Amino acid sequence: MGLLDGLLGGAAGGEKGGLGDIIAVAMKNPSALTALGSLLSSRDTSVGGGGGVGDLVAQFQKHGLGDLISGWIAKGPNPSISASQIGEVFSQDTLNQFATKAGVAVGEGQNLLARLLPAAIDQLTPDGHLPSSDTLDDTIASLMSKFGR
Repeated sequence: MGLLDGLLGGAAGGEKGGLGDIIAVAMKNPSALTALGSLLSSRDTSVGGGGGVGDLVAQFQKHGLGDLISGWIAKGPNPSISASQIGEVFSQDTLNQFATKAGVAVGEGQNLLARLLPAAIDQLTPDGHLPSSDTLDDTIASLMSKFGR
């Protein structure tokens, strides 16, 4: 099952706090999904500098939140993250870049990331481990193209 299929299936199933949230946000604010894709991509440097998911894992570990992101990667329920924890992990520049690209205020951007990041990482790692950065980037690019971004 591809990422888009999983997203649509989760939306149809009404999964709260997960895939359904990604679709709900994308339908209300497609720019938020574009900003999330940019943050997660190692090919797009417009949000976070293009470090991709691998660098994101390192950032979480550096800030003592490695267990959270490991929980999203692993199979099973996703632990939640607060907007304030998002503020600890990401630099102010990255938060500003995300908010600008998503077309929201920085505080709302932190809330969006807290809502979307666990499900996005979970869906990008369906086998419970990080695929290669090329595979991740191809999946993200495919998703963005299906949403017309």
